[in-house]
Amino acid sequence: MNSLSAVVLLALCAVALALPRPDAPTKFIPILQSSDVRDDHGQFSLSYLSGDGTSVSEQGALKTVDKELVLVKQGSYQYTSPEGELIKVTYVADEGGFKPEGSHLPVAPEVKA
Repeated sequence: MNSLSAVVLLALCAVALALPRPDAPTKFIPILQSSDVRDDHGQFSLSYLSGDGTSVSEQGALKTVDKELVLVKQGSYQYTSPEGELIKVTYVADEGGFKPEGSHLPVAPEVKA
């Protein structure tokens, strides 16, 4: 067996071991609160809170950009990482793109002109 075959075989074994087992019990996590309000124009407000503390909140509103209507979104989500750290992200998605913020996210260094 050459080294390429060995690498491929090891990669396939790693993928097989990482797959969830079909006989593994799944943990039921209930949804404690849920809200979803929409209008005829596509604007919306939604939120949910699950039993493990995961939460999502998002709003979408129409905004005029260059004489066209676009849907601008803003919101937040939070969950507890496998390491026990609370991860919280707030974001805006508009004509400038998706802009997330969170203390766990890397920050690009400032460019000095």
